[in-house]
Amino acid sequence: MARKPIKTISLFSGAGGLDIGFHQSGFDVVACVEIERAYSATLQANQGKGKTFQPSASIYTDDVQRWADKIAPEYANAGVRCIIGGPPCQTFSAAGRRAGGVLGTSDPRGRLFSAYCNILEIIKPEVFVFENVYGLPGANNGEPWRQIVAAFGSLGYTLEADVLDTADFGVPQHRERLIMVGSRVGNFRFPMPTHGPDSPSGSPLRSVREAIHDLQDPNEETHDDLGGMYGHLLPHIPPGLNYAFFTREMGYPEPIFAWRSKFHDFLYKVDPDSPSRTIKAQPGKFTGPFHWQNRHFNCAELKRLQTFPDDYELVGTFGKVLEQIGNSVPPELARVIATSVREQILEGVKTLTYRARPSDFKPTFRQRQRERTKHFRKVATEAIEKRFGGCDAAPAGQITRSRTEYLRYTGLFTPTLLSAKPKAFPEGTLTFRTSWQRKGPSLSLSVRRVDPIRKRRLPVKIRMTGLEDGLASIGQIEAIGELGDYKDIFFLWAAIEKVLVAHSQFLTLVDIYGHYANRGDTVKVMTDATTGDPAIRDAIRFFGSSMNCGADLPASAIRTEFGLGQNGLDELITAMRGLRYDVRTCATHPTMHGRAVLCTYPFPVLSSRAHFDRPASRGTRQLDSSLEKQHPLFA
Repeated sequence: MARKPIKTISLFSGAGGLDIGFHQSGFDVVACVEIERAYSATLQANQGKGKTFQPSASIYTDDVQRWADKIAPEYANAGVRCIIGGPPCQTFSAAGRRAGGVLGTSDPRGRLFSAYCNILEIIKPEVFVFENVYGLPGANNGEPWRQIVAAFGSLGYTLEADVLDTADFGVPQHRERLIMVGSRVGNFRFPMPTHGPDSPSGSPLRSVREAIHDLQDPNEETHDDLGGMYGHLLPHIPPGLNYAFFTREMGYPEPIFAWRSKFHDFLYKVDPDSPSRTIKAQPGKFTGPFHWQNRHFNCAELKRLQTFPDDYELVGTFGKVLEQIGNSVPPELARVIATSVREQILEGVKTLTYRARPSDFKPTFRQRQRERTKHFRKVATEAIEKRFGGCDAAPAGQITRSRTEYLRYTGLFTPTLLSAKPKAFPEGTLTFRTSWQRKGPSLSLSVRRVDPIRKRRLPVKIRMTGLEDGLASIGQIEAIGELGDYKDIFFLWAAIEKVLVAHSQFLTLVDIYGHYANRGDTVKVMTDATTGDPAIRDAIRFFGSSMNCGADLPASAIRTEFGLGQNGLDELITAMRGLRYDVRTCATHPTMHGRAVLCTYPFPVLSSRAHFDRPASRGTRQLDSSLEKQHPLFA
């Protein structure tokens, strides 16, 4: 006897990852709600007889909150037994933290779960499946998660939630996702893993090679043409490792990156005989996973790694297709969950396809993650010994060197090295005399604006320490700037970057300092300015200190520190952004908390790719006391 399809509504459908898995397990997705037109186009492209979405399915390109008010009542008595979907996760994710802080339910996207609850209350399905990022329960000290659990529980649902690694369920990719199942008619227990050491069968995890072997060209040659600033490094990275291969902590003799200076997907190359790490929705040029032949994966390969069917059509530009793949729940994980929901709750079968976990089951994927880290440390050590013969970095000794040069800038990013002290100063240019001296592990640097008008200079002193943890032979640098005005601080830092790069294998100042949201805080920076406009001077000293960077600071306390009103703080932030200090508020970065200020680095952004065209506005407002307690300066 054929099973009767289970009527299901999909919210926040995306490209349909959850929907595919539920369809494969006998659920009939009768309606999808997705606000992005490109994603809706994908859903529509896969609608028709014999496809994931039947011809009668309704695909709504709509805001889920509006849909809850206007359309959901039409489904109140339509026999819908299941609702699936998870709201956007950026406000709780690692990517969200990179962009400027975890907002949780203080961000409108973090409150979309309330619309989810409204729809549950209207339609009253027997079961729902809620999916989100693994970091949700711990975001903002767990408060958003407690709100979500309380809201769903108040609707009469018994809840079961856990974080699953998709690799344990047949996906050739390690991807941790939070899954919550809510039931009004019975209890749910998560299924045992289908693959890996935790599975009853002990079936091995699916490797990348196994997933895409038939898509490979056996005659493909190894690539070495990724290009860009870091592309030449990829061929040297052993499969399974990332940029960290080039750090001192991994034993690299002449480090190119500081430890934790990038995120783990930077220059990450897959081990073909293991699952991949997580596929990203919006990868940069140097964001992995990369193929072991030193290239990006193509769309067909990425669909396999995310377990999309080969014939499932993804609509849009190449970038939009990558985004849809990276944002999706792997359909294979969805299929296993859907089968367990159907059999345990909606059909009550005696013999389950996937055995339910016993109450004392504890997954080991986090432990295995640590074991993989140890394994790849060994891989790195062997590769370094093979390449360098086990040589350690050369000791600093008592090396003494010095150099003086003149640089002329036309704009911020076009310096010209002059052969001697200039006698002419063309209009629209700035000229600087830079002089450095190295004594053992210490560097000293002086930068002075040179022009035909003799006037008093603005002195600025910068000190960086803790460099020895990343650089092979430099421990500290002290730089003295004699500036024409505070806009020249950009050129002082450009000189610091140049001399540090010249004395190491590092390529940028950020590589040395570490990414603001992920750094180990070993490099310390202090900036001292004594003259000039008091407001700018004090702000440069404040934001030029590493202790005040990389974390949310309370806007109200900063106003008090500088004696500023709301307008004064907005003007100060605008002025600092004019100097290319990356000071952020919710006005410049919408993911920021509305009552916080974040300065990412204690130095200006030196890359020409960064734009500062989003001015601060009336967005900083009054800060709540919880943020004030997070920073010792304002305790």
